[in-house]
Amino acid sequence: MNDQIVTKDKLVMFLNKKVLSRELRTSRYKQSRTTATRKKVQQTLKFDSVDSYVSAIISLYNYQQSFDHATSSHSREAKVKALLKDRTKKKHARRKAQYLDRDVNTLLNEYKQRQIIDVVRSC
Repeated sequence: MNDQIVTKDKLVMFLNKKVLSRELRTSRYKQSRTTATRKKVQQTLKFDSVDSYVSAIISLYNYQQSFDHATSSHSREAKVKALLKDRTKKKHARRKAQYLDRDVNTLLNEYKQRQIIDVVRSC
């Protein structure tokens, strides 16, 4: 019975092994994301999806606690919060490192400011 009780260590291990590294299912409608060198980017679950896993397990913990099976402290403590916060920080750092100015080589770069003002006035 003890191996079925939710603890914060089991929750962190489950998140690390099964949830955080889980690759998204491929879509038959969307192309996979690639880098500039055409290498496939491994896409993992977003924060809301990971949070729903945590919420479901916390719900199980609360159910077990209502029957006095779970005697440990609440599962969504510092370890889990730190794990989710670290994931968010890494995501933001990765996005910042991969930032690409999408305005480069667009139609607006071909016109001078004066020409744009004249076009807007003529509308």
